[in-house]
Amino acid sequence: MDSKNIANRNNDVQDNCQLASSDVDVIKSDSSNNSSSSNVSIHLENNSTPEISTKEAPKTLARGIQSWHVTLISLGGIIGSCYFLGTGLTFSEIGALPVLIAYLVAGISVFGTMQSFAELLVNLPRHGNFITYNKKFLGNILTTGIGWAFWVNWVVYCPSECLAFSYYLNHFYTIPFKNTAWSSFVWGAICLMALTVLNLFKIKWFGHVESAMSIAKIVVIVIFAIIAFFIWFGVIGKKVHPFTEEEVGFIGGKIIAQGEGSLGKRLFHQGWLIIITYMIFILVNFEGTEIVGLEAAETENPDKNIPKACTNVSIQIVLIYIIPVIALVLIVPYEKANLDESIFAYALTSYGLKWAGQLFTFVTLIAAFSCANSGLYASVRCVYGLSKEGLAPEFLSRLNKNTIPLNATIFTLVFIWAVFIFGFMTEALGLFGKGGNSFYGSLLGISGFTGTLMWAGIIISQIIFRFKLKRRGYSIEKDLVSKAFLYPYLHIFSAVMQIAAMILLIYLAMVDGSYLSFLWCVSFLQWVFMQLLHALVRQELRLNQKK
Repeated sequence: MDSKNIANRNNDVQDNCQLASSDVDVIKSDSSNNSSSSNVSIHLENNSTPEISTKEAPKTLARGIQSWHVTLISLGGIIGSCYFLGTGLTFSEIGALPVLIAYLVAGISVFGTMQSFAELLVNLPRHGNFITYNKKFLGNILTTGIGWAFWVNWVVYCPSECLAFSYYLNHFYTIPFKNTAWSSFVWGAICLMALTVLNLFKIKWFGHVESAMSIAKIVVIVIFAIIAFFIWFGVIGKKVHPFTEEEVGFIGGKIIAQGEGSLGKRLFHQGWLIIITYMIFILVNFEGTEIVGLEAAETENPDKNIPKACTNVSIQIVLIYIIPVIALVLIVPYEKANLDESIFAYALTSYGLKWAGQLFTFVTLIAAFSCANSGLYASVRCVYGLSKEGLAPEFLSRLNKNTIPLNATIFTLVFIWAVFIFGFMTEALGLFGKGGNSFYGSLLGISGFTGTLMWAGIIISQIIFRFKLKRRGYSIEKDLVSKAFLYPYLHIFSAVMQIAAMILLIYLAMVDGSYLSFLWCVSFLQWVFMQLLHALVRQELRLNQKK
């Protein structure tokens, strides 16, 4: 390969060698601005002898997402209605101290995932999509299963947020139908229509709208944490404590330590293994952090902004989740938590702050719309990435005049609308019997398995990447532009926790036999089915080519 054809970001090429014999090319260069520092730019190509072309592609995704959009959009992707409602369910099931430990472990696992993703995004700058890295390091078959499972994850989850939006909006105004369920359908359809229109416009409008909603959610969560700590210190609240029936004052550990038996029994009333059992449910709350990587192809200065955002988002997510949960468990007993209303609203209302109910209802509306918006964006960019890598039909990667993947957007929206209508019929109208509600609610649990599967794929891809670099004799410290923090300990821990959570779910499905566990099995079988389908199609294509 002629070195004159290579342009490497104002760098002079000194060496060009092949990292892996099949598909990974490493170009080592010294910066013209700083000759003492050495960088590695990794380019992924399909051929054993890569060729770098200076000819630009006709159309690429527009870089309409600004640096401040990146972090806010990713935060918005994880703070959905599930956070305001699902936290109460987890809290009530496993107790105060276990839920804190579980959130902390899950947060560390997410931080490790994002560190792996950042290293891949900078050192292997391609489409800015985890599909690229999974394909190169895990192979086509596994990548097909992971990619389509991730797409199914958001296609199922987005309609649930629209339905949540409609139910909460009914608290403010119910459209006068004979069957009030149709009011929910209309509000949900309006929500989904707004999402449809928003994602068909230029990407910069998506960035502005999503960032504004993310700011609103973060502000309210911070306000809750501040008020909750004031309550804990006895600064504000009722004259008589609603749960201890004592005079208002410093609460301390009275709420957490309530109950009968020894302190250990009160803190871990279902044992410590319950933490691992519910880990997958807590990881669902963190889904959306990977949107940082999906934004890379549409972000200004991705080499600088994406790694910074990956680190910042993972830290901020841990703080946004853990600090409010700490404040929550200090002022509310786990026995009082339920799914009837937001646990945050219930906590503040119990201490005489009645305005909190309406505030959190309104914020949950924003959270539902925002999370669905981010999820639609993620699912479209996922199927776009699959198409670019030859793992989905080619027409799904075509762009319109606004550089929006219109075909991928329409394709995804068709399935989202179908799931929304089906979910409404099962949950609101009960057309499929009494199990409709539990069926649709259980269907949402699929996202926990598929999302965790995708995260594990990112970490394993980065571990293989490091292994290949080392095998070829490159220095990690000198040759990598961006390096993951605390490698390999943090990343191995993260991958082990995620894989263990998935295996435990499969085990529980075999032992429990409940409808919910059955759906977890369905999510696993869906992943396997997509891999087998891909293998069969590829085999058929090979046979046709030979003929």
